[in-house]
Amino acid sequence: MTDNIKFQVIDEDSTLYDIKETDDVTSNDKFMQTIQVNLEEKIQEFIKEKNPMLYILTPCFNGMCYINYLHCLIETISFFRRLNFPLKVEFCKNDSLVSRARNNLIARAMTNTSATHFLFIDNDIAWDPLDIIKLLLADKSLIGGIYPLKNYNWSKLVKDDGNPYNSNIIQSWITKKNNSILKDILSDEAMIQNNLLNYNINYLGNSIKIENNITKVKHLATGFMMIQRSTLEKMMKAFPSTKYVDDIHFLKKEENNMAYALFDCGVEEGHYFSEDWLFCDRWAKMGGEIYVDISINLTHTGIEDYRGSYLSSII
Repeated sequence: MTDNIKFQVIDEDSTLYDIKETDDVTSNDKFMQTIQVNLEEKIQEFIKEKNPMLYILTPCFNGMCYINYLHCLIETISFFRRLNFPLKVEFCKNDSLVSRARNNLIARAMTNTSATHFLFIDNDIAWDPLDIIKLLLADKSLIGGIYPLKNYNWSKLVKDDGNPYNSNIIQSWITKKNNSILKDILSDEAMIQNNLLNYNINYLGNSIKIENNITKVKHLATGFMMIQRSTLEKMMKAFPSTKYVDDIHFLKKEENNMAYALFDCGVEEGHYFSEDWLFCDRWAKMGGEIYVDISINLTHTGIEDYRGSYLSSII
């Protein structure tokens, strides 16, 4: 449970983002303009240095995507076009086996030798285009964002695992928010919703160290996962037995050369791993590290929009 996680925040650039309550609107506007300019400069430096090409990969059974996903994708395409950042989008429709869909999408994208980064975004996720920029600039082999599960944990309203004497759990959440950097960012209602949700993450231990919004984890869900090309190349060499030929005719002949079942379900250490957990486990066994950016807030759409903020759940 996140309530029992201890964390340490290290922010080397904290002074850059320090807006004092006495600052007027004009100075805050200037601050935001400065941030925007700095971000644009960082992106252009990244493009010049890395010569990147990003693939967004989305499995979508029955060929369906939620409207929230579509809106975010349109905004992302427009944003990346303005930045002159090469971006391609690939879908795999009508494959009910999501692990095969992921592997086939990777095989297709990896066939393009210009591709440097691969971002899985599930068709029920909503994001901000800047979230993708955060992952790119982090320059990690395997990194992603944390999104909530599509249900509310109502038991959190009646039992505080961190403080059994807490008689007003909702008010304690609001108080935590008001005493944090989220005071003027999150509404009270959003704080309550964020804390009623569980998040799809697996920790390395009982504490996490956050540095510049990034921390290491044991497993990361593929719903918003970015992988560098070199990571996939290393894993293909390390797990040659996962090589396969696509029998459902999604891949072109030459794309089969990159077809490896790196995303697959399996039993490890007595646990039944989903395809994303097993992928992370394989990378970790190679000595690789897995990261998340806790500043990324994602929405997971089901019978309603489950709007997440992992950061607000651990303050």
